[in-house]
Amino acid sequence: MSKIAHPWERAMIGNMATALRARNVSVSLFVDGGTTDFCVDGILSWRALTGLERMRLVFSGGSLWHLWGTPPLWWGLVRVRSRTVHTSWAPSPAWRGHPSRLFTEQAGDGESIIKPTFESRLPQAEEPATERSEAAYLNWRDAPPNLRKAVTDLGCRIVDLRSERFNTASAKSGFFLSGGSPSDALLAAALTIQGLAVVGRDSSYLHSLLGGEGSFIVEEDEEGAWRQAMERALSDQGRARATSARHFIKTHYSAAESADTLEALYESVLEGNA
Repeated sequence: MSKIAHPWERAMIGNMATALRARNVSVSLFVDGGTTDFCVDGILSWRALTGLERMRLVFSGGSLWHLWGTPPLWWGLVRVRSRTVHTSWAPSPAWRGHPSRLFTEQAGDGESIIKPTFESRLPQAEEPATERSEAAYLNWRDAPPNLRKAVTDLGCRIVDLRSERFNTASAKSGFFLSGGSPSDALLAAALTIQGLAVVGRDSSYLHSLLGGEGSFIVEEDEEGAWRQAMERALSDQGRARATSARHFIKTHYSAAESADTLEALYESVLEGNA
């Protein structure tokens, strides 16, 4: 796993690996950096290995390698002797293995779809139990002016997901304000599992992960439209919609569904049919 920056992306990959291991599939996991946030046991930091250990893995490791993110400089040596799968959610990656996507909307000709899963909870920092309030979880620095004004007027506690850890258990009610990127959609699904309603602009990625009725869609970037959607998210409607979205995720993106797609892709690549 190379250059996986966000904790929700790391947790998702760890969940997928756990789903495979539950079927007694032998999976070794290496990360280019720290091992935190992946929510899976037995993960190793590539940087912590000795040069001899790295060489042994590169030249005699498994017959199939799955790369997540940006390929490291030595990746070409792996491809000389092993079949490779490459997963990216970047718009136009330079593929270094069989191309795979997490979203049908991104997949082009010859690019396979694998399903993420969101079974485990994200790592969370502890917050005082007395600080229970309505909270808005968003990437605050990227928020448009109309959204900023609506959130401020609503009086919610603002949790900026780009600059601080968060703990949904500290909010008696709250919501996540999603942007339109694949990464934001993955975070929306992870937070939905933890009980938050989702508010955002119309996005095919959100529809894919949460279902057609799984979020509150803001049709126009206007302060009043944002405020109305957030007020609905904080009401009983929000709790009902979050429940519907969780059911959709657990039905369509269960650990079993995720493992099925990974196993099918790996078998196809190893057999040369991909």
